[in-house]
Amino acid sequence: MAIREDLITQITAKLSGHSAYSISSELPYSSGDQLLYEKNMRTVYVDEQQDDITDLYPTLDSQDVKQTLTTVNAYLVTDAKNQTSDINTVLANVLAAADGITGKVQNDALVTTDIVADTITYTFEYNFITI
Repeated sequence: MAIREDLITQITAKLSGHSAYSISSELPYSSGDQLLYEKNMRTVYVDEQQDDITDLYPTLDSQDVKQTLTTVNAYLVTDAKNQTSDINTVLANVLAAADGITGKVQNDALVTTDIVADTITYTFEYNFITI
């Protein structure tokens, strides 16, 4: 869970200048039949990390070099009709939080957008590779 916690810390710092937005330490579970990030708009929710461990280099002594791909998703929902003027900066800052995670061989982040009715759901996917 260390990467998730570090990511929450980084996003919190990046959003400190955006008073209309916040970050939750809760997981993005459901409250009744509604996801928390849909219920609490303008709040970033960071999901649990998923680790995929693979053999990178086999060795003769069976002490193979492993590569770990850690994926963490984060979610942010906003009202499509009432976007804040700084939404593009907020999205860039949430993506830039990946750069603050140190000790990784590779850090990547991307955002996808899903519009349903009058809400926009931004799904951030962070990928971290360690060896």
